Order: sequence, then C-alpha cells, then structure tokens
Amino acid sequence: MNKYSADELFKIAYSHLQKKEFKKSTQLFEKLLNDFPDNLSILRNLSHSYAFSGAFKQAEECIKKIIKINPDEPFAYQFLASVLKNQDKIEETIKVVNEGLKKNLINKKWELQKKILSPLISRDKKEIDEYRQKIDKGLDEIISSNIKLDYDNDQIISPPLFELTYTDKDNLEINKKMVKALKKIYQPLNHKVTINQKLNDKIKIGFVSEFFTDHTIGKLFKNLIFSLDLKFFDIVVYHSNKTKKGEIFGEFQNKNNKGFKNETLPNKLIDKIRVIEKEKFDILFYPDIGMSIEFYFLSLIRLARYQIMSWGHPETTGSDTIDFFLCSKHLISENSKKFYSEKFLIIDKLPMIYNKPVIENILSDKDISKKNIYSCPQTLFKFHPDFDDYLFDILKKDKKAILYLLKDSHKVYFLKLLERFRKNKNFDSKRVIFLDPLNLEQFINHLGTSSVLLDPIYFGSGNSFHESMFYGTQTVTCPTKYIKSKIVSAAYNQMEVENPPIVKNKDDYVSKAIEIANDEKILDKKKYYQHAANEKLFNTQDVGEKFNSILRKLF
Repeated sequence: MNKYSADELFKIAYSHLQKKEFKKSTQLFEKLLNDFPDNLSILRNLSHSYAFSGAFKQAEECIKKIIKINPDEPFAYQFLASVLKNQDKIEETIKVVNEGLKKNLINKKWELQKKILSPLISRDKKEIDEYRQKIDKGLDEIISSNIKLDYDNDQIISPPLFELTYTDKDNLEINKKMVKALKKIYQPLNHKVTINQKLNDKIKIGFVSEFFTDHTIGKLFKNLIFSLDLKFFDIVVYHSNKTKKGEIFGEFQNKNNKGFKNETLPNKLIDKIRVIEKEKFDILFYPDIGMSIEFYFLSLIRLARYQIMSWGHPETTGSDTIDFFLCSKHLISENSKKFYSEKFLIIDKLPMIYNKPVIENILSDKDISKKNIYSCPQTLFKFHPDFDDYLFDILKKDKKAILYLLKDSHKVYFLKLLERFRKNKNFDSKRVIFLDPLNLEQFINHLGTSSVLLDPIYFGSGNSFHESMFYGTQTVTCPTKYIKSKIVSAAYNQMEVENPPIVKNKDDYVSKAIEIANDEKILDKKKYYQHAANEKLFNTQDVGEKFNSILRKLF
C-alpha cells in the first residue's frame, strides 16, 4: 500500500466518507479493492460512497457483488432496491424487493412500497397507464390490509406524488385514496388539534418547507413571506435538517427578530407534531406540498385552524387537512375547482414578489439575436411521451433547428429519455444537444441566447420562465385545464402582452415555435417582452399587500 498500510488507508477513506468527501473516499476504497477484491467491509463502504455521490450504477454493481459473496448480507436488499429506484429501474426494483421479502432480508415497509412504485421517465403512454392502474390497485390493497408501519423507526414509504403529477390526468381521487392509505398505515397522521377560535393577539402563522434556500421555492416565496406586516402577524419559518445552506437561507436567518423566527424541525414526526402543536398556530402555510416527503406527511395532520398550500407544487393534496390553495386568477377557470379538494384563495397576479435576476456578464444584442435555437431546459421528468412528437416535428420542419435540453446531475433521466427518443423516427441526434448542468448565470444566459423556449405540455415551467424574461425570450406554451400547465400563460396574462404564444394544439405549437425562431425582428420582440416583464412581472409589491389582506380576512 506504499506509504500507508491497508488498515491506515481504510481509516483515511472511512474518514473522508464520514465527512461526505465522496470523491476522495471513493478513490481510496477503489484502491483498496484492487488488492482485496472480495473484502466485504471495503465493498460496503465503497457502495455507500458511490451511492451518496450519485454513482448509482457503480453502487448497484458493488452491492450485487456483496450479495454474491454473502447471500444473507443484512440491509443489502433494501440498499440495492433504493439504488435501483434512484436509477428509475422500477421493474428491477420490484424483483429485488420480492427476493428480499422471500428471504426475510428487507425492511417490511417494502411490502407496501412496491405496490405504489412507478417510473419517472416512461417508455410510452401505455406504461404510464399501466403503472397508474397498479398504484390505484395497490392503494386499495393497503387500505383493506391491517399493516401498520412506524414512521419514526425507518419505515417511511415514498408516495408517487411526482410520478402521478407529470401526466395529463386528474389526480384528485387517487390523491384522496393515497391520503386514506397513509393514514391507515401511520397512526400519528390521525393526530388532530382542534382550534375553533383565534387564540393569539396577532395572527400566528407558520411557514413549512425544506426549500427556503437557494432553490425555486426560496425564490418564489421568500418576498411574499417577508411582506407580512409584523404589526398583525407573528411568523415562524420551519426548515428541515435537509435544508441546504445558501444565500436565501441566510436572508431568512437575518429576519430573526421580535415577531419573526426561524426553527429547524426535528427529524421524528412525533417530535415535529409536538413542536408545532405547542405554538397554537392560526395558520400553517405549506408552499410546496409534495416536493418534500418529510413535510408532505406533516401536512396530512391538522395542526392549525387553517392550513394553506400554494403553487410550489401545483397539484391537489386530496387531504381534508389543507383548506386553501393560494393562486392567481389567471391560473384557474370555472372548472378548476373540480380537480381540487382545496378552496381557492385568489390573487389577481401570480402569488409571489419575484426579484429580477442579477447577472454580471450580460449578453450583447448580437448574442440574443440568434435564430433557429430552440431550448427546453426543464427537469427531464416533465417530458411526457406525447411531448416527444412536438419536439421532433419542429426538427423535421425547421431544417436549421438545433434543440437544447439539460442533463440531470447524475444522468439517470438523461439516459432513459435518450433511449426513448431514439425510437422516434424524427429524432436527429446531431441536432439534439444535451447540456451539462449550468450555474445560474450560465442558465439565464442560455435562455437569452435561445431563439425560443418550449414549455412542456402537461407540467410547464414556472421559475425558469421568470428567469427567461431577463432577456425576454418567448416561451411557446399549450396550457391544459390543469393549473400545473398554466404558469406561463398566467404570466403572459399578467404582463398584458399582445398576442402571446399561447396555443391550443400540437400543430399550432410547432408552427408558432418555428415562426418565433425564424423571426427577423427577434431582437425587437425580446426587448418588448423584457420591458413588459420589468413593468408587470418583477417586484410586484402590490401582491404583498393583497397577501396580507387575504390572510387577515380569514379572521
């Protein structure tokens, strides 16, 4: 082992692993494995180092080697199941779970978890429908069973909230069923605090999110929270132990004073309940129910007189513990209430006060005048199979078109989506470019150099649209009857622009995108949208006034 003995090198590698220095720990464990290829201790630690760094394929191979050496290895099956699920390999996950259950070598929670698994990147619409039916049937089986799980003893199952959301389906009934199933499994979810009258001199409001930091949710909601008048409100902002530190997190911490405080909630659900219950809140506000499993479960418990959600994850909860959905009048139609268990609290504009981005290296007019550059820089699991034809029809009809997409950080969804794309007859690998993840300035400048942006058809963009308006690049959007597809069209309506690129079908979508990408006056159009955003989209302080008013009128 050259300078160090094997034992010393192992200790150094393990120390790096404990400090979350995964690149260093991986290198050293790999070096050790070359000399001791069947050493279980090295393999165990290397598999964790791989998994925590996002090298899921290598972690999978490592765990399979462990099982081959020791078929009764404790925890190996559930670790392998998790690693496979993280690669969106759902069919393989279920096989491993069944094998682990048969051998009694996997956490019993997987007996229920396997019933509600579904891929995020589907092969086609048929697969989406098949898994949706499996989930529906699985929830019925859970409800009719007598199985109980201990949330605070490593028995948390992950409900398929994202998997069900990124489709063209109405999820009200299946989400109601999900809530019923989870309350059957976990007894603490049936805890209820009854507050029928206002107990505080001021309105006491708690905000709960894992993402009050440098994250979309932090950007969308921080100024709305900061707009509340402390003469009328006492504010508590709850973070998670998983909340990453960042600039926006620092902004929240700097607000600590009389009437405004930040707290990090404990890990255990029962302890969370105790912390919140003692505060006797008039209102609990969850901006993004569904994005954090930890706080999704918490939202299913009645802990305040009124509980409010908003459009951080614009899908109904199906839970009677959430009373209201805060949204814009431009996001709803007369039929919208059919798809929500919540009542709407309606603001004229999008319910946020969004700061215009700050960019150091601003692009020149020449840079933002390029034509035939199409981009859909969205999370890849927003790409429904139906959307593929929209993208590739553009490539077919505009021979000069170049389409840019973004890889996910671990390339899991990128590889699955690329496999699906290759089956489309109009896919052209030379004209579809997947970019590596970008930092904020690179991302906004990419939006600026794009000729046109393409909104995914069933779950559209939100924060990125606002960032795109720094340069005024148009986004073609095709809203459906669901709020999750209407953020861009709502923003256009708020901006009061003339003839915005809001379309009703695929043919119009493709034609409009090509028209914008080939417009000789593309720079003028960008300047027009940029000006409209500066006037009516960014820094909408009147939204804060309306937010204060709406909450006060509840009492």
